[in-house]
Amino acid sequence: MRGGLKRVLAFAVALIAPMLLSTTDNSTFQERYSYITGYNTLPAQTDRTPCIAASGANICGRRDAVACPREISLGTVVEIRGSVYVCEDRTARKFDGRFDISCDKDKRCPNQVAGWATVKVFVD
Repeated sequence: MRGGLKRVLAFAVALIAPMLLSTTDNSTFQERYSYITGYNTLPAQTDRTPCIAASGANICGRRDAVACPREISLGTVVEIRGSVYVCEDRTARKFDGRFDISCDKDKRCPNQVAGWATVKVFVD
């Protein structure tokens, strides 16, 4: 039951966050220029549980999850190149400072999202 509730909440955040961000004129955000990478939810690119992010959320089947640098809290909403993501995971320590977009099983995606970009990090 607990895992089911987490999935429902994660889905609700993924559904509602873009609407909130697009309709709120007084959103507070910080911009940073960061290197963006992409990863697939596969054991070879993650760990033995590729669908379970550091937040505890199941990110398989989702395209709105991103691994964020350690100084950004899990659950934080970010915007990268006009798309909205939720910080559900952490980048590896050696890549701290990057944002790593979850591409689920789309193996073409990591190459398509890679590169430098301005990231809006929305704060409370």
